[in-house]
Amino acid sequence: MHSAIFQPALDEIDEALAYYQAIDPMLCSRLTNDIEQALSAIAHMPESWKSIGGGLRQNRLKAFPFLMNYLVRDDKIWIVAFAHTHRKPNYWRDRL
Repeated sequence: MHSAIFQPALDEIDEALAYYQAIDPMLCSRLTNDIEQALSAIAHMPESWKSIGGGLRQNRLKAFPFLMNYLVRDDKIWIVAFAHTHRKPNYWRDRL
């Protein structure tokens, strides 16, 4: 299944990577791996992750406080947000 990442979600990923790069390049590398694993898992089993209503699903990264919120439409996965778990809940909902 193909996936696409909304630009705001890409911006959130870039922001998180820059933050962890500034702290320690190894943390940035670990976050990159965690993101890649989450994207791969979503692509292989999109219906397996937690449903949060309205067709949205959520995959929590393993080692970092982030969620990937996504929609499955036809044969495409849309990554809507790369949300920090301690930010204001549902701030990204207007992207739908």
